[in-house]
Amino acid sequence: MTNPFRDQEKFMVACDQTVGVENQDQYGLYLKLIEEEVQELRDSTTRVGDLDALIDIIVVTIGALHSIGCDVEGAWREVIGNNATKINPRTGKVNKRE
Repeated sequence: MTNPFRDQEKFMVACDQTVGVENQDQYGLYLKLIEEEVQELRDSTTRVGDLDALIDIIVVTIGALHSIGCDVEGAWREVIGNNATKINPRTGKVNKRE
């Protein structure tokens, strides 16, 4: 299985982009790309178009995260771990907020 965080990092390096350090210009580019992909999703009329736009949103979001110099995988694990704590081990369902 591939690692989407490392795959995007490899692509960015091949494009002569920085990874793992803050790069505001590059970050701005990725924010624009996210907006474009969200608009493509809104304009989509097919499931294939939806799929393409949603995957592209993930890819450019990972690029944006790399552009602000954060530990993308570590942040992912932290969020997923926090979400997992919301699952009731007895029922296997998420505890709903009241």
